[in-house]
Amino acid sequence: MFDSIDELRFFAAVYESGSIRAASDKLRITAAGGSKRLLALEDRVGHRLFNRTTRRLSPTTYGEQFHQHVMMILVSVEKAQRELSDTAEISGPLRITASATFAHSYLSRVVSSYLRRYPGVSVELDLTDRMVDLVAEGVDLAIRYGALQDSTLIAQQIVSCRRLVCASPEYWEEHGMPSSPLDLAAHVGLIIGDQRRWTFSRAGVQHTVRIEGRFASSMGEVVRQMAVDGHGIALLADWHVADDLRAGRLVDGLSDWAVDPPIGIFAVYPSRDNVSPSVRAFIEHLKEHVSDQPLSVTDVASQ
Repeated sequence: MFDSIDELRFFAAVYESGSIRAASDKLRITAAGGSKRLLALEDRVGHRLFNRTTRRLSPTTYGEQFHQHVMMILVSVEKAQRELSDTAEISGPLRITASATFAHSYLSRVVSSYLRRYPGVSVELDLTDRMVDLVAEGVDLAIRYGALQDSTLIAQQIVSCRRLVCASPEYWEEHGMPSSPLDLAAHVGLIIGDQRRWTFSRAGVQHTVRIEGRFASSMGEVVRQMAVDGHGIALLADWHVADDLRAGRLVDGLSDWAVDPPIGIFAVYPSRDNVSPSVRAFIEHLKEHVSDQPLSVTDVASQ
């Protein structure tokens, strides 16, 4: 009945846009070619699918019914294509970028088990805290931590995280535990990058505090160590300090306040189209790993 699945894709594009020209542009064919394709489809099905006006095409009753069947067919075709792609051999080079802190704390174990699972893949892991241009530098996948930024890139959230105001028990004993975020202005800050304004919220109340400090670093791991050594307070991710909280080397000072904005771990890649099997497999592997071995510790204070 149909020459190809492209006929159905073109019909669906016309139905969505109400325009042969717009559908033709989307599928990268000429408007004249698109018009011929639609007329040929109507001849084959034996029904007029659209009512024509000078400005827009609107589906006929048969066109509405036909669209329901077409969408089921297209969904089935796309599912079959994905399954065939997923079963293809996962091999070849994979370039990943991530922060050194996250790689040391967690990601290296994920990469290790991924290499064991897919022996045909070779991984290059670029560790940097700068924002890498994935397209310009030929990077397949970035694992990024923080608040989701507006971007033309595609981002999947792997897991949500929270940040904690941490200090050593000795520091809190000497300087006193805060009862409110406003108390932090009197404390000694350990700053990551230029993050000197910390925002907290609870029950609709929000406070932003400027933190004064005597130490700053672009590396979160160095700031964490300074906090463990008792030099001040630091704003650190739960996954980064989970072991320290369990061991009592660090203590959360404002556990009943949330830090804004919300943050998470994201898998970021250049395009939704033609995602390589190795990239898709790594994202799924990371999700499985996070599910089996959570990044953060839950209710550490009560354990």
